[in-house]
Amino acid sequence: MSLREETNKMLKARRQRLIDGGVNTIPSPFKRFSRDFLGWEQSTYYIVTSFTKGGKTQLVSHLLFDALMYCYYNEKQTGVSVKILYFPLEETKQRIMTRFYSWLLNQHFKIRISPSDLRSSDNERPVPQEILDKIDSDEFIDIVDYFESHIVFSDESNPTGMYKFCKQYAEEHGKVVTKTIKVKDELGLEKEVQVFDRYIPNNPDEYVLVLADTVNLIQTERGFTKKQAIDKWSEYCILLRDRYGQSPINIQQQNTDNESIESVKLNRTRPTTAGLGDSKYTSHDANIVLGVFSPFRFGLKEYLGYPIDKFKDHFRTLEVLVNRDGELGGIVA
Repeated sequence: MSLREETNKMLKARRQRLIDGGVNTIPSPFKRFSRDFLGWEQSTYYIVTSFTKGGKTQLVSHLLFDALMYCYYNEKQTGVSVKILYFPLEETKQRIMTRFYSWLLNQHFKIRISPSDLRSSDNERPVPQEILDKIDSDEFIDIVDYFESHIVFSDESNPTGMYKFCKQYAEEHGKVVTKTIKVKDELGLEKEVQVFDRYIPNNPDEYVLVLADTVNLIQTERGFTKKQAIDKWSEYCILLRDRYGQSPINIQQQNTDNESIESVKLNRTRPTTAGLGDSKYTSHDANIVLGVFSPFRFGLKEYLGYPIDKFKDHFRTLEVLVNRDGELGGIVA
């Protein structure tokens, strides 16, 4: 089959999937921003960046938790499923689960309580018993069981270990097809070798999202510098995307130099690809880069017409910094 025929077949299949009630993207919960950020797609490499404590982990958690719940409610109808391969480089699995509890209580049970209050961190405020009762309810447990069955935590923390973990998942849930090519060895003699040709997943409707939070904390290997380790992981992300159809999501901090007084004076406070911490070259590999911005952190009293002096640190903007297949520059509060 020629490349033209393969492309036409793919385009027609994606159209027919929508006609049949399926989806080509796990949709974003941000309706006003849906033309700029459609949601999670297969075979797509994402980066989400902000300054330290800018809310990037909370934002990505919201998007991933919402994707899980979308599949929870729509898997039978659309066939779409999600698996999250999670590398928690800066927090424990239990902290992540507690954040999901807090999110789920708020989004689906209309109970607002922070992860800190769930843990009874304030000695004067033990978590209310009625909230513990809700957590023990059949409905809550069913959703959390779905969460646990669709998220896989890994303790790997260096680029090669992380890549091997994701590659192993792909090989256990699909088939790698090889082809024979002729190469010359160091003596110039021709020989035949088997090389990667294509990957066939067992479930074409499964979205495999690979989350590294944050890549700035990735462990080095083979004498690499931090930049070299991040660049190597980004190189592996391209392989995971192009070979196995996985979608890497890297949370990456902005360079702390960009938080200086001089940057504030020059109004250079919004996240940029040039400001990516430890390595800005990851943006060259990614399909989509999203920036999260907190005007309050930089002492702004008003931003995009919003009264930051009233919202304080509860306000964020989300901006498209890179979009290979669409427009960039879209921004939403």
